[in-house]
Amino acid sequence: MSTYARDIKDSLTFFVFVATTALCLSFTFSVFVYRLGVLEDPQRFLFANLVVAACVAIPTAAIASQHEFQLKRYQRKLEALASTDPLTGLLNRRFFRISAEDELMRQRRSGGMAALVLLDLDQFKLINDRFGHQTGDAVLKRVAEIAYSELRGPFDKLGRWGGEEFVILLSNLNRDQAWSVCDRLRQRLESTVIEHDGAKLSVTASFGFEMLTADSSLDRVVESADRALYVSKQAGRNRITYAGPRLAA
Repeated sequence: MSTYARDIKDSLTFFVFVATTALCLSFTFSVFVYRLGVLEDPQRFLFANLVVAACVAIPTAAIASQHEFQLKRYQRKLEALASTDPLTGLLNRRFFRISAEDELMRQRRSGGMAALVLLDLDQFKLINDRFGHQTGDAVLKRVAEIAYSELRGPFDKLGRWGGEEFVILLSNLNRDQAWSVCDRLRQRLESTVIEHDGAKLSVTASFGFEMLTADSSLDRVVESADRALYVSKQAGRNRITYAGPRLAA
């Protein structure tokens, strides 16, 4: 169920709760007055009181549930703004780190391993200098879309690390599988033509990755992946480097 559908369901539940509570209170009051026997026509009073209560309770419940719905949507919007990069919609650095730490906690409970990948667009500054920052932003958004489409939905995490650098957390796979994912994404980026405002652009990316295991330090894994990325850049760009023991912190 989507968050929107869940918010609608919660608001309807809140509506029923408010309306039922108001009607129950009105009915209780009516029964109390009825039992006192001070009315000439207590049955008519009971009926009229319930009708009036319903006329008041239902609009009140509708307003309250609408307010509850809008409040939840606003809260979700604030949460999204706090956790995502405003340009690409990907996780920002802070919340990506939270996801990576959660992965480490999961591994410590149940084992397994993951890969942390840093990828950086090659010679991205030339795009900004030649075509302007709006085109550069369009390229970043398109790269984010492509990268997301190559990952496994909720199992993998994708974030913007800063500038033209992205970070990926690949869960439950080994080194060879991680390399395969990186290479598939590298080839996809290399073969994609990005069109914006009349310009047709091709981009490539360099990759560095390190494995993340239960006994890992996240900061050390990030440092190792960053060193591997640097090796890819120095070796000619548009390639993948695995950190491994040789580049470990």
